[in-house]
Amino acid sequence: MASADLDDEDIGRWLWFRSSVVNELLNHRGFSLEWYTAETGGIRSTSGYVTHFGINSSDLITVYAYDVARLAAWEQHIWTAHNVVPDGKVSNELLAAQVKAQPASTDAVEDLLFKVMRMLEEGFRQEFNVSLYTHDIDDVAAMHHISRFSSKDQASLLRLAKELVRVFSDRVDVRKLRKLSAHADKEKLGSNKLLQDVLAQKVGADKARLVFGAIAGTYDMRVGDAHPTSSKIGEALKLAGIDESKSFLRQGEQLISNFGQSIWWIGKLLFEKPEDQSD
Repeated sequence: MASADLDDEDIGRWLWFRSSVVNELLNHRGFSLEWYTAETGGIRSTSGYVTHFGINSSDLITVYAYDVARLAAWEQHIWTAHNVVPDGKVSNELLAAQVKAQPASTDAVEDLLFKVMRMLEEGFRQEFNVSLYTHDIDDVAAMHHISRFSSKDQASLLRLAKELVRVFSDRVDVRKLRKLSAHADKEKLGSNKLLQDVLAQKVGADKARLVFGAIAGTYDMRVGDAHPTSSKIGEALKLAGIDESKSFLRQGEQLISNFGQSIWWIGKLLFEKPEDQSD
């Protein structure tokens, strides 16, 4: 069917694409990725349109045909190159949003990661009167590299771990944390260990170590990217809470989720007032 035949909002036709289409589009200047729910998002393009997509149970991108047909011809060509025969149903969350007009009340792990990083910084500012990070980041630019779509194989999963460390651990202001740390070797410790020590002062070393498991595992995965040793990588994946039986796309999603949850727990345990705690 020609694109002209699909250029009609009343045609109830859906298309399926390999998830690799997202990264290929993002490689072009002016394109960006945004998330609406846990399994739906949009690709903002230079055509001035946002192509609303969903991820289905087979890890395929599903899109309403009209949303592709209205794009510039060269953009359609990229989408077409990744077009596949239907496998699995149209994304449930995409159907809920576009057909039922009832978007799911879920959040993408990518969006949550950036939110909890800012929440943690706000907590440090209010509680300790310090800035946690040395510099701000551009969420839109960072999202090019930090998304589940970045994880296509083990090598790219390890690179995703490196990006997570870059936007969080590498931005943490080590000098500020050393002033808050009570560790005997604080002058030798890096950002993760210093932050863990600040938390340990509040909840104890064992609980702090447990909370930092995913962050420590992600850091070890980053090191594995430079010095790959199967046994070491296996240990790092386990520490980061990665289920290797899942697809690499889902492992990437899990990595971002676990990393973000660790950051959320740091903030909750450090800054939640006792009267607000239920346990």
